[in-house]
Amino acid sequence: MKQSEFTYTIELSPKIRDGVSHEIGIRADPSLNNVESFAAVLYFKQRDGTLVEIAKIDDSPHAEGEIHIDRYYREIGAEVKDFELNPEEWHEAMDYLKDEWIRFAQLYHKHRGNKMRVDGANE
Repeated sequence: MKQSEFTYTIELSPKIRDGVSHEIGIRADPSLNNVESFAAVLYFKQRDGTLVEIAKIDDSPHAEGEIHIDRYYREIGAEVKDFELNPEEWHEAMDYLKDEWIRFAQLYHKHRGNKMRVDGANE
């Protein structure tokens, strides 16, 4: 996902790593006022401008058919998707990521450094 694909972004503070800016991007189709599908993405930018996703809450269809969170900081081979989630709308998903972003980001940087997962799960 490219930053230009987001409908809305917010920069998070405090900075928990030197030179690394964490943000939440919201994608809402067709718009924030008329949402048919959404994604709320916690990410950071690498120096070359590449966005690296840490966690994403979205309502894309799955066998379970529920809103879920993808946690890209988990160990390689671990289940990435988690369907045990309460948000039902984009703003609730954004609030959830705002509440948990420091923990998710610290886990990502601890387990993955500043690189994308080698299994491509966060591409």
